Amino acid sequence: MNTIAPAAAPTAASTALLVKLSARPDFSSIATMERGPARKTAAYEAIVKTARDSQAPLIALAEKLKNEGAVTGYELLVSPNMIVVTPKSGKTSVVAAAFQAAEGVKAIYSNSSGGKMKGNVLPGLAPGQAPFGLDVLDEPAIEVAPPTERPYGLDMIGAAQGWAQGADGHGLVYGSIDTGADVTHEAIASHWRGTETGSSDYNWFDPSGALKAPKDSQGHGTHTIGTVTGEGVGVANKAKFISAAGLTGQVDSTLKSLQWMLAPTKQDGTEARPDLAPDVVGMSWWTGPNNEDLFQESLQDLRAAGIVPVKSAGNKGPGPQSISSPGQYPEVVATAAVDANGKVADFSSRGPAPFPAGSTTPKPDYSAPGVDVISSTPGGKYAKMSGTSMAQPHMSGAILSILSKYPQLSDDQLTAVLTAGAVDKGATGWDVEYGNGIINIPASLAAAEKLLAPKGATA
Repeated sequence: MNTIAPAAAPTAASTALLVKLSARPDFSSIATMERGPARKTAAYEAIVKTARDSQAPLIALAEKLKNEGAVTGYELLVSPNMIVVTPKSGKTSVVAAAFQAAEGVKAIYSNSSGGKMKGNVLPGLAPGQAPFGLDVLDEPAIEVAPPTERPYGLDMIGAAQGWAQGADGHGLVYGSIDTGADVTHEAIASHWRGTETGSSDYNWFDPSGALKAPKDSQGHGTHTIGTVTGEGVGVANKAKFISAAGLTGQVDSTLKSLQWMLAPTKQDGTEARPDLAPDVVGMSWWTGPNNEDLFQESLQDLRAAGIVPVKSAGNKGPGPQSISSPGQYPEVVATAAVDANGKVADFSSRGPAPFPAGSTTPKPDYSAPGVDVISSTPGGKYAKMSGTSMAQPHMSGAILSILSKYPQLSDDQLTAVLTAGAVDKGATGWDVEYGNGIINIPASLAAAEKLLAPKGATA
């Protein structure tokens, strides 16, 4: 799998502390709302209120430590409810101890590795090790001619049959957290929401603040976005997309990108608009240990807003319990990779996930095409890539397609129709290789129609 070098090599002196608070919103009434702008706004407002009401004492502590010369700066997040504190060189243990003793603190994590602090010890990285990487194989992408036929993956999951029924992603938005996007590429240009609005505001996010317009630093993001929305190569080819280049710097970049997906902002970070949040968020990367809970509340917040997070299962197979983080959580749809014959790829991570501590979670959830997948790459090119990175966008596109026809599906109902429609492979029922099986759009649409039919109605 590929890794992405951090903007600056993390060191004990430069590593910020990710201080997570225990206060959480009550989403019970919001969870019953239909998907859409009203639910997204209600969830975000609850998240912001909880964070603002609970963070004041920790802000005061951070200011005190800053005045004493132990802290050089801090930053606030609302999702998760967190304060990112940067200790002065040599003061990490002192600052950590002060926050560990503070009321309302749930846990402290390392910004360089995503691991939880044990006592006053931060989990570190080996020299040169990046805090995150891509779930794509290390072998070079194979450039190909612009496709004249549908890639096999679209046919395997029945995308065209879905289009014929109006299940094509229309009216919905895909949120990509990846290496960025070449929004001039012919396959995806008309699908970037910024092309329609004429602005990067609310449609592009760079956590570093350096890039005010979309760019793909590696090519991976353009490829995954193409498989979701691209002309000729995309599953949900009527959907729009927005993009966050969340894989630079340290772990807080990914947390900030997840927060931005809840409520996109202008380029200066102002005027958050939860009503412009996407409907599915796709992640084809790994970061941190797969037994930690660092990302769980970010994913819970997305779910509360009616947004479905989808993750690549990881490329650490065929060993057991090798699901890559943040694919271990019940809130995320972790997707394994199969080849053109429907066989699980050797590299595809196996379940179950070693989460929560002392237990396991059934992962992956489903499987989708992820070997020799043809899609868009920067500069108007096309390439063939392999990895669970490629399975994630097939899954994301399938969910967008299904929700564009049946937006009233609750999370539980969506899971039910995805599972009912999946083509069972491997051991009967859920298994550690294929999950519940290979996603199938027309079969899931049929299951949705049956599930939502008025009681007593006949087919």
